[in-house]
Amino acid sequence: MNLLDPGLASTKGHHFDLDLRLARALAHLGHDVEVHGFVSPDPHLLEMAGASGMALRSTFRVPTYTPLPQGQPPMQAYAQMAQVTAADLAQVPVSDLWVWPTMAPYQLAAALSQAANVAQLGGMWWTPRFPHAVGARSWAHSARQLILEKRSITMGAYDQALCRAYQSFSPGLDVICLPCPHDGAANDRQPSVLRRIGFFGHQRASRGLALVPELVTALVQRGFHVLVQDSSHSIQGSSHPNVEVLQYVPDFAAEIARCDLVIWPSRWEVYVESFSGVMSECVATGVPIIAPSGCLPAEVLARFGSGTFFHEFSVEAIMEAVELAALEFPALVARAHAAARQWHAENGTDRLAAWIDTHVRGLS
Repeated sequence: MNLLDPGLASTKGHHFDLDLRLARALAHLGHDVEVHGFVSPDPHLLEMAGASGMALRSTFRVPTYTPLPQGQPPMQAYAQMAQVTAADLAQVPVSDLWVWPTMAPYQLAAALSQAANVAQLGGMWWTPRFPHAVGARSWAHSARQLILEKRSITMGAYDQALCRAYQSFSPGLDVICLPCPHDGAANDRQPSVLRRIGFFGHQRASRGLALVPELVTALVQRGFHVLVQDSSHSIQGSSHPNVEVLQYVPDFAAEIARCDLVIWPSRWEVYVESFSGVMSECVATGVPIIAPSGCLPAEVLARFGSGTFFHEFSVEAIMEAVELAALEFPALVARAHAAARQWHAENGTDRLAAWIDTHVRGLS
């Protein structure tokens, strides 16, 4: 079985952790798994892949988040990304199934070139306008091909809200709700007072990086302990005894479990059509999270009941949400633990691997 992930270029973001967990879970079920990532990976990624035993191949020339070049019609540039990726796919060994753990629309267009040769599964974390707006048009065209030609590509998304969102892009295409491959960490802590607050993930502008230093200062002034984990190395270390700064960590969820509350200070408009791994790991771990209202992660958090929301992209609005969380903290913790139980009844890497295993057997 091959996992195909052009976004696997470094340890930033969710790609490495997701691909490693899924490869291990599939191997546990008896599958031989190779992972195909970006053609020029970061040296740290190669080191981590080797240490973990991941069978990593450097295959794809176009990473998932490549910006479109200036001075060229967007659809033409986007089509070229798909053509280059299709040529790369021709070098991937045929196997029982190709799994795209994080599929973008141009990758679906490329996948169609091999649909007659190998069955494929695409997993989506966002709607087709992310990370490239022209992806929506590309996706709609590919979806029509899938419907009309009955190609052997199964499409899935990692939350029911995402599945519903795809109906307006491709009404005739069945998008299956897949188990979300986030597992959280064991967490039997039920603090009654809010003391330790965390920030997690690939810190960047869209994720509220500009607000983090001021937020950390404001939280420390109010007596909180703060943990900042940053896989992008954008946050500098701190000499303050109540501030801990970490970079890439192999057990992301275990660090979340050390916190009483997580702040996700993202811009809501960036996540209107995109899921959040930080959010789902918090839900799965039973740790409350503060997030922006009016975006897809907020919809998921509201459904599980473990979130508190801010309504303006500012330090003041986020600190107001912190104060509200502190006031109702025992009840918020109880809801977060109930959400974790619900999460594990529906989701997890092992559940996704079992779904894929059953899917493969149904193809044979």
